[in-house]
Amino acid sequence: MNNIKDSVRLLFNLSEEEVNIFLSEFTKKEIKKNEIFIADGEICNKVGLIEKGLMMCVYNKNGNEIIEEFAFENSFITNYYSYLTCKPSEKEIRCIEDTIVHVITRQGLDKLGNEYQFIRDMARQMNERLFLRNHDRVKSLLLDSPPERYLQLVSQRKDLAQRIPQYLIASYLGVTPETISRIRNKISTGLY
Repeated sequence: MNNIKDSVRLLFNLSEEEVNIFLSEFTKKEIKKNEIFIADGEICNKVGLIEKGLMMCVYNKNGNEIIEEFAFENSFITNYYSYLTCKPSEKEIRCIEDTIVHVITRQGLDKLGNEYQFIRDMARQMNERLFLRNHDRVKSLLLDSPPERYLQLVSQRKDLAQRIPQYLIASYLGVTPETISRIRNKISTGLY
């Protein structure tokens, strides 16, 4: 829990007391590899904070999985669209590894937000960060080449290339697994 406390403190510049208040409504859960955190068709009423492990957000189109996002240690995970609209999720959030996640319900988060201004400030900051991250992702998909997108991914989190199977990275980047192989080969020979 100390690692989570430190992460929250640094992410939002909170005092020890504020961190404890925020985390007071969270429940620790252990989820096995391939288990679902939020199911396709479920209305999302929770937010997770990953202590250990790795999750992915997956759309299913005609039997093909399309990866929207990866979430790893010290990051929040939810289906924000479903959470905001109270509409059924159109994607699932699944564990790629055995995962320890701290979960807060909508009810718990609303309770804290009604009681504490700093929680409302945190929500605003998270919304801003989410908007900026999604903006950067769309911009990258529109303007960057596959090798540039791959290099951005691995520069953000060096261990992801070892933790995530190549076909999932390919789906996330919108390319084929063969393209990822070619990119990796060119990187290893110094062409990128």
